[in-house]
Amino acid sequence: MLPFLADVLACPRCGASLAGESALACPAGHRFPVTDGVPVLFAEPLVGRAAQVRSRFDFQWRRFGANDRVFGKERGAMRANLANARIGSSIREGFYPGKRVLDAGCGHGRYVEELARLGAEAVGLDAADFVLGRAAAIPTDVSGRVAFAQGDVARPPFRESSFDLVFSDGVLHHTADARAAFLALARLVKPGGFLYVWLYPKEGALREAAHRSLRSVTTRLPARATCALSFALVPLLSLTRTYSGTSLRNARWGECAQVVYDWLSPAYQSHHAPDEVAEWYREAGFEAPEATPIPTGFVGRRPVSATSRRAAPAAAR
Repeated sequence: MLPFLADVLACPRCGASLAGESALACPAGHRFPVTDGVPVLFAEPLVGRAAQVRSRFDFQWRRFGANDRVFGKERGAMRANLANARIGSSIREGFYPGKRVLDAGCGHGRYVEELARLGAEAVGLDAADFVLGRAAAIPTDVSGRVAFAQGDVARPPFRESSFDLVFSDGVLHHTADARAAFLALARLVKPGGFLYVWLYPKEGALREAAHRSLRSVTTRLPARATCALSFALVPLLSLTRTYSGTSLRNARWGECAQVVYDWLSPAYQSHHAPDEVAEWYREAGFEAPEATPIPTGFVGRRPVSATSRRAAPAAAR
């Protein structure tokens, strides 16, 4: 396990430090396995709809994770998203060298690798079993700056104030309580650090009702059946807006099917108003968040308090 990952891990049940190699344990006796180099750190087993979400995304990335483009983006476009207006005005390429960054809900894991290529020590957290194979597949050019952990973004297994940036793109709306998951991630941000989130926006009443009706069927189908249906529904992307902009005008059929599956398959899917998400930042004690170009995307900075400034030199020693 890379030292920078060991530095930030914490027991997801009690918050205490963890130690070990082939398995991790805290002083209270809570034990967690390490599988294929990836610590598995669930506070408790995921059940019900949470387990469904985990399995549906695991299927998605095993089926579509090898595509050249995901959500219509190649790796270069993903790297650009980490240093352009998509992530706000305060974060550009020069921000990343020497920083620790968490991709909370990393899914396919490509953003984690691109964060490392920008110079960060990057940690990917995801609940799906797909993440267990990521440690062995890390490209050699970033192998010393990329680490993965398996766990729940709503109960993240990390110390408070561990990251200069927590990045969560299109994830929190797939949890049981997006606000609670947001507040859990907010605690991981260092004073002076940033929290970026994007969640599905609320749409018009007719569109919301249509989506609820369709998803009431597709979330109950087996994953393979939902995937097959997603391929059949690809032409509908020409009639409706997708947040990624993916359609047959700019993507292949299979790439479009992945976007449809992503929408139709997970049991949890909540939609949020900009004012609601902005209030979460204020509740967490962040400075006024900056809205980003994609609807319901925000980045906010955790203030550097007087206490934090006084403590910084001691922490540095």
